[in-house]
Amino acid sequence: MRSLFRDAIKWLLFELAAGTYTDRLAAGAEADLGRDFAAYLRPAPGMCVLDVGCGPGHLARELARRGCRVTATDRAIRLIGIARKLTREEGLEISFARVPGERQPFPSGSFDLVLATAVLYWVERPEAVLAEMVRLARPGGVVATLDPHSSMTVNAMREYCVRHRLSARDTRSLISWASASEPCARRTEQQLRGFLTGGGLEALELERRVGGMVWFTRGRTPLRNSPSLRRY
Repeated sequence: MRSLFRDAIKWLLFELAAGTYTDRLAAGAEADLGRDFAAYLRPAPGMCVLDVGCGPGHLARELARRGCRVTATDRAIRLIGIARKLTREEGLEISFARVPGERQPFPSGSFDLVLATAVLYWVERPEAVLAEMVRLARPGGVVATLDPHSSMTVNAMREYCVRHRLSARDTRSLISWASASEPCARRTEQQLRGFLTGGGLEALELERRVGGMVWFTRGRTPLRNSPSLRRY
């Protein structure tokens, strides 16, 4: 019951702050991080991509610009509306759907790459969302995530911003993210590896960014179905 209540509060926060969230991710340090993550994904023209929890669609549009065939989903009504509007204004083609992360309406094995940015640490059922991501990637396909490391705290982020002489805007943005992350599922390397391999991924690649406070991860789905894969 508590989990359902927390989930509803998180959904409401994104609905109320959709415009502010969109602006925050559109420029500055978080936009730079998003572009770095896009490069880390190694997108190729024609690649079939699913962005789970796409928010205002900044990363989805970046991948579409790079020639990927992008589908993007989010459960927030206002964020999906903003993402569609920005996509139309840019003349890009992205297929959007408003659905929760753990219930994606696509056939298994539909995508070459399935990604989620700042989603799995935040949601109340991360195992279920990861299971859907693994299901939707083709055999041997890539599942990628961006989430906070366990070391992300307000104090650590403040020190990082001072050390790197970030602008007042970027400092506010990153400290806001750190503050929101503190009660959520931030993971150490051991915890993250256990979570991803337990969800069925192989050949993991983990990198730390933003002074070690952010995880970039990539893993591959098995080439064949395995009865040992965990299902939620």
